[in-house]
Amino acid sequence: MGGVNVKSYKTTFIGEGVVFDTNYPEDIEIDDACITTGCILLTHFRETEKKQYTRGKIVIKRGAYIGCNTIICKPVTIGENAVVGAGSIVTKNIPANQVWAGNPARYIKDIGYK
Repeated sequence: MGGVNVKSYKTTFIGEGVVFDTNYPEDIEIDDACITTGCILLTHFRETEKKQYTRGKIVIKRGAYIGCNTIICKPVTIGENAVVGAGSIVTKNIPANQVWAGNPARYIKDIGYK
């Protein structure tokens, strides 16, 4: 994971075939989350108006679950206990305790923890 900031190795799950940005892996922060098979986390992207590459942080907070083959391709924060559906494209911050899915990922529902 060459440079990715994983805060809790013992409780973080990273599935097979997960790809972390090789240009700026230090801009990825994961805390006690589950990232399933085939996900891609990109911290640099091309600004079409500026015609240049920019970079930003990806933060995945405690208890978040990222479904398989999800692509995170902009600087975002995925909140605590959030769920991202399989095959989603994440381009916006996802608040805590919410389910998001789709291309681009959209709000589906709140998660009610008791």
